Amino acid sequence: MSKSKSMIVGFALGTVVTAAATLLSTPKAGKEVRKELKDNMDKMKSTFTSIKRDGIQLKAKIKFAKREKDEALKEAAASIIEETPKEKELEIK
Repeated sequence: MSKSKSMIVGFALGTVVTAAATLLSTPKAGKEVRKELKDNMDKMKSTFTSIKRDGIQLKAKIKFAKREKDEALKEAAASIIEETPKEKELEIK
């Protein structure tokens, strides 16, 4: 499992455990607890949406960087290939 997936799973599991512990030890009324849970779920959805958006942006940046690297390698290889015959001519003379 990749680090990002295990981090998300750990975050979700920690949230569930914390929510269960809060429900079992809270002195609040049921309505108050439900309202807080709803608010927290809305925050979690927002956080996961943000993480997903950031992940998509990171993936696009990595793809762009890979494409740039490939182009730079092709250019470098082409310039080496062009220089090689000239160097051989100089060595022959």
